[in-house]
Amino acid sequence: MKQLQVDFVAPSLWRLPVAARQRRILVGVSVTTALAVGAVFWQWQQLDQQLAETTQAIALARQEIVARTPPAPVPLLLSEPQIVSINNAIAQLNIPWPAVLDGFERLAGADIALLQIEPDHRRRLVKGVAEAKDHQRMLGYLELLGSTAPFAGAMVTRQEVNEKDPNRPLRFLFEARLDDSTVVAAPLTDPVGEAE
Repeated sequence: MKQLQVDFVAPSLWRLPVAARQRRILVGVSVTTALAVGAVFWQWQQLDQQLAETTQAIALARQEIVARTPPAPVPLLLSEPQIVSINNAIAQLNIPWPAVLDGFERLAGADIALLQIEPDHRRRLVKGVAEAKDHQRMLGYLELLGSTAPFAGAMVTRQEVNEKDPNRPLRFLFEARLDDSTVVAAPLTDPVGEAE
């Protein structure tokens, strides 16, 4: 009969027979691989959930931006009469008003009453209505006005005696031509850019 060796102490891994040792190593590697695969799968699900939440948040933000964004402005297209009107207004504003008013102010006196002035930018002159006591004072005023900056000359266009006034003043309409160096030319093109 053979001798039976009974050992009640569990042998170490390396003292086991080769097949048993390989089985235990294989089980350990399998468990470790399963845990690693589980951790990677769990991490992948977390990232997928975060991606879905982020995508939804971006979609909501885009909808909110679209809702808050005002509609695009309608392109400004001007008709020919509107362009002409705007150019006329700009030309009126380009008249050297401080110089014109200073010129009239320098000649103000008791002999002449200036009733009205109106610019004519196309002809580069200022039309006016005034009253004088007689013809001599009217002519003297126009001569001084024509030689005062920013004017390059002045002339009477119409005159009449005001019969309603007891002093019977001479009311006259005049035109004072502006010196070309003080007048800014009006734009010939559309001053407001047409939106494409």
